[in-house]
Amino acid sequence: MQRSIRLIYVSAWIIFFQLFFSVTVVNSNEIRKPVWAGKFYPESPAELMETINRLSVEAEKTVVVQPDDRKLKAIVIPHAGYVYSGWTAAHACAVLKGKQFKRLILMGPDHRIGFSNAAISAVDAYQTPLGLVPLHKDAAKLRTGSTLFQAVPASDQVEHSLEVVLPFLQYSLKNFSFIPMVMGNRGDFQTVNNHIADLLDNETLIVVSSDLSHFLPYNQAKIRDKETINMILNLEDEKLLVRENAACGVIPLCSVIRFADRFNWRPELIHYSNSGDTAGTKDRVVGYAAIAFYGDNL
Repeated sequence: MQRSIRLIYVSAWIIFFQLFFSVTVVNSNEIRKPVWAGKFYPESPAELMETINRLSVEAEKTVVVQPDDRKLKAIVIPHAGYVYSGWTAAHACAVLKGKQFKRLILMGPDHRIGFSNAAISAVDAYQTPLGLVPLHKDAAKLRTGSTLFQAVPASDQVEHSLEVVLPFLQYSLKNFSFIPMVMGNRGDFQTVNNHIADLLDNETLIVVSSDLSHFLPYNQAKIRDKETINMILNLEDEKLLVRENAACGVIPLCSVIRFADRFNWRPELIHYSNSGDTAGTKDRVVGYAAIAFYGDNL
């Protein structure tokens, strides 16, 4: 009986997501189709909603204390396969639950192409099994206003760092548009940051997509990831930038650290795990953290 009720609940949410986002971008001709559905996360809308709901229920068992006097400004979410990183990613959902932002700036690392500065897709929306997520109008303004932001179609075809976290954001935040920003491994990132800083307001959330260390033995990974997390919590971007095997999203992480230092945001660790805690072996693990940044109203 309880399972039947849950399936009805999940089906209702799927219909809501598909109808809402389809209406939002009904005339769209350019859609970034999902590439990693069925690989990193379920392709079926019902299975995807059931997976995120199950992970979120499990994450709710963790007590997360959020400051009453400060506003959520940024959040770090891992982007591996849900069977590995979904437990930690769901803890970010618990922080996002009940909040609303009109604009998200979603920053992830380039894993496969190699380019300078930042790639912003020249599409109208991203599609996931849960529906369409429209791009904010400022995405096109950034591309046309500076050569630091360019469309890289090859990245759209293979990059997973943005796509994998979108369903968690759809689940938690029911109505938003976003700026998809894949950060290259070289370029003028201080000027990139200055452009992004001009967009920040009380209705904007920065989302950083990043995993931590890769393929260390379990105990070594825990030690290394703890050191990396402490660098983030202490806003030590210069140390993090040169640290080997710290995080695949080191550039987006350093960007948000600089925003935190500039605007007096305070980071809080929400959850840490690695693949050895979830579905992987303990001989070669990948680390994951959910970290929230809180600040005063701008």
